[in-house]
Amino acid sequence: MVSFSGEAADPSIEALKAENEHLTAQVETLEQLLEVYEQETLDKSTRLETTLAELNEHTQRLSHAETTLATLRSMLNSMGDAVVVMDLAGKFLFLNAPAEALLGIRADQTSLQAWSTTWEIFLADQVTPCDLASFPLSRVIQGEALEATELFIKSSPSLPGNWFSVTARALTSAAGDREGGIAVFHNITPLKQGEIALRKSEARSREQAQQLQLALQDLQTMQSQLVQTEKMSSLGQLVAGIAHEINNPVNFISGNLDHAEQNMADLLALVALFQQYYPDPELAIQDYIDAIDLPFIATDLPKLMRSMKVGSERIQAIVASLRTFSRMDEADMKSVDIHSGIDSTLMILQNRLKAGANAAAIEVVCEYGQIPTVECYAGQLNQVFMNVLSNAIDALEGRRSLPTAEAVPPQITIQTILTPDQQVNIHIHDNGPGIPDTIRQQIFDPFFTTKPVGKGTGMGLSISYQIITEKHGGRFVCESIPQGGTTFTITIPLSQS
Repeated sequence: MVSFSGEAADPSIEALKAENEHLTAQVETLEQLLEVYEQETLDKSTRLETTLAELNEHTQRLSHAETTLATLRSMLNSMGDAVVVMDLAGKFLFLNAPAEALLGIRADQTSLQAWSTTWEIFLADQVTPCDLASFPLSRVIQGEALEATELFIKSSPSLPGNWFSVTARALTSAAGDREGGIAVFHNITPLKQGEIALRKSEARSREQAQQLQLALQDLQTMQSQLVQTEKMSSLGQLVAGIAHEINNPVNFISGNLDHAEQNMADLLALVALFQQYYPDPELAIQDYIDAIDLPFIATDLPKLMRSMKVGSERIQAIVASLRTFSRMDEADMKSVDIHSGIDSTLMILQNRLKAGANAAAIEVVCEYGQIPTVECYAGQLNQVFMNVLSNAIDALEGRRSLPTAEAVPPQITIQTILTPDQQVNIHIHDNGPGIPDTIRQQIFDPFFTTKPVGKGTGMGLSISYQIITEKHGGRFVCESIPQGGTTFTITIPLSQS
């Protein structure tokens, strides 16, 4: 700037000076504004760089999240279990592939309500319906936590359906607020089918075990019956053999007794004639006559012969009874006189019926009806008579003591009746103490006995029941009154044809 002192100022110069100062001020202002702009630009650039860095980092995180989500989705889709995520309104947020395959949730079914109308849901028993409110997803969004809850789900009544074990948890925000729920459906159909098959197998095994037990009991019964039958058959053969061996000498004795009796009568007549013509014999002869007591011999010998004849006839009757009873091995049915079978059985049991040292005799009353011959297995029927009569004798043992027997004499009554429908009823009654109902209901069961060990096998009445009902198509009934005695009633048809 040039200054001239002592001279008056030039207006134009002053104006220029003022203009210059104004421009200088504007330049300074512009410089200040430029500095501010440059600073703001720098700040914006810095913020932009920061934003870009944050955006890049967010993009990386988003990419990582998408990768993780894709991996998680792939993992969930590769699971065998169905996974369902639902919000609080019941809308599906996520379904993995098994959820669509196993539960049949279609793309247009966006909510639990829409899906549940097309499927049938039951409890594990396959019978009790599971309503929507009780469904695990409905319960879990209400805050419940479910663990291994079993359900049975089917899409159609005609389809078999599947069992599921459902585990469910609520979804919560960071603040702890419920936002929905997640449920995992594990298909346990093979396990349940295995359990059902196992139960069926166990049931079959139990049934087979029961059948085997019954078969074993049947075999034991059959074995005992065979043993008993074999014993009775052997007894029949033994009795028949004994009867045959006894019968031969008895017939010989019986046949000769008549001749012996006649010869004895002739000899006694000769002695009497000798005494008539020689009343005074020689002394030695008279002494011998006195020594042997000839008059007594003459009187006693006829009695002795008659007694021998009675004994022989008795033996013949016993042999006949033994022969009648020993029909065990007769395989075919025959028409026989059942009274003869009863009598032969009583003959064999006679030793048990007669009085003993401290026991009264058992009276047997036979009330036989007019019964024609009966078509039956005679030996087996005699076995029944033997079993029933033996039991009747056993029942009366407690009443055979003399004081008791005097008050109530022990008695067995046998009654036979022919009914109008051609059935033969045989009633065998004893006036013993009777049989309690609890025991009476079991007396025909195999191996059941109230006798001490070694006294009974429990097979007698069981075999008798089968002989009457199965072999003869009849009925075998026991009626008993406590302290009123017992009656066994045998009913068989007169003719099996």
